[in-house]
Amino acid sequence: MKIKFAHVSDCHLGAWRRESLNELGYQAFEQMISTCLEENVDFVLMCGDLYDNSNPKVDVVDLSIKQLRRLRDNDIPVYGIMGSHDFSPSNRTMIRPLISAGFYTNVCQPEWDENEQKYPLRLRWIQDDKTGIKLAGMRARKNVLEKADYEMLNLPAMEGESGNKIFLLHTLLAELKESDYEEVEGLPRSFLPNNCWYYAGGHAHKTIPDKLRFGETIKLNPSTDLKERVIYPGCLFPTNFWELEKIQHGGFCIVEADLEKRTLEVKFHPLKIKDVLPIFIDASNLSAQKVLELIKKEAKQKNIEDKIIPLRIAGTLSAGKPLEIDSMEITEFFLEKGAFEILINKIHLSSKEYEQISIGPQMTIEQIEGRLIHEHAQKSNFKEITKEKVEKIIHQLLKELGDPMKEEETKKDYVQNAINMFYNILGIQKEDMEESKI
Repeated sequence: MKIKFAHVSDCHLGAWRRESLNELGYQAFEQMISTCLEENVDFVLMCGDLYDNSNPKVDVVDLSIKQLRRLRDNDIPVYGIMGSHDFSPSNRTMIRPLISAGFYTNVCQPEWDENEQKYPLRLRWIQDDKTGIKLAGMRARKNVLEKADYEMLNLPAMEGESGNKIFLLHTLLAELKESDYEEVEGLPRSFLPNNCWYYAGGHAHKTIPDKLRFGETIKLNPSTDLKERVIYPGCLFPTNFWELEKIQHGGFCIVEADLEKRTLEVKFHPLKIKDVLPIFIDASNLSAQKVLELIKKEAKQKNIEDKIIPLRIAGTLSAGKPLEIDSMEITEFFLEKGAFEILINKIHLSSKEYEQISIGPQMTIEQIEGRLIHEHAQKSNFKEITKEKVEKIIHQLLKELGDPMKEEETKKDYVQNAINMFYNILGIQKEDMEESKI
């Protein structure tokens, strides 16, 4: 008996602030569904981050439901896990309505053994009615907090299950990390149960192994090393500047399997929704005005018609400031020349008057925030406050000011509480403030 299934991850529907780019992500999702129908797959694996957050806009949910209904109407089930973006610790995630409506089966079904102290957690295997394939998976949490769940997982109990098994994960394996993922924490493959037929990965937005993207078919069998059986299709559509610049398009995998021989063939299906033309400008030892002239020259010389343009400007200016390279002026110029969209990245652009902060390409928002705070704090020069204290104060302020207004709290009380908290963190006495007013 031969079967076929799709392996999809990191759709991140609604991830972009620009609706034009969100629309391309929606088109990629629709094309993926259409391909699954054309290929007549037996089921679809969704390996986390269907949405970019646990509470997406109504339009995003509506679009996903319309497309997932096409699968259900053709008796193609969807098996999935929640990723770090669409998971909610309070279970207030929009994945819930999909499960209730029968569009999506959550294969992260934990069972707790009260008699087992060290490894009390096991995941219940769910069997696909048509193929007999058994599926289980581990959902993700923010900051790789699912590591604690893996540490409690009773692997022998899961490995003792017979049959052809597929394990879903939304975690990057440490053994598969590349230089682009140095800042991303990974988990060792020893955390995964052995004896699984296929390991469907999510979370890495690059295709792993990358030879899949070049048209090579990956062939797997029971003797294949576990590390090589963990496949990451990457994101369905790029979700940030770096991904547009480096990988340019997303895609997903379709796996054909022979149940008798227990062999699998994995193929990558690219989704090239819109052409991408990355442009890099080396601003080293150039004036801000000269850089602006170079950028406009690139727009005139290259074919930018209907393309997405990730424009990266880096280096240390000899004269002028980064702000003098006007992003609005550049955007208007490129759009007038016919570009579909332009995204401008000046993170690594500095002047002799301003030293840049080091930021890795795949760092999370939290990691970037921490790096910026740390490096700026190190440049502070207060007589009575240490650099470490400055860094601690900034973190405290951001944490406290990020708390939303409580339901029973009035706006006036919320503002006053914020002011009091500000005084407390900075060590300012209210009496001192009153005296300063006099």
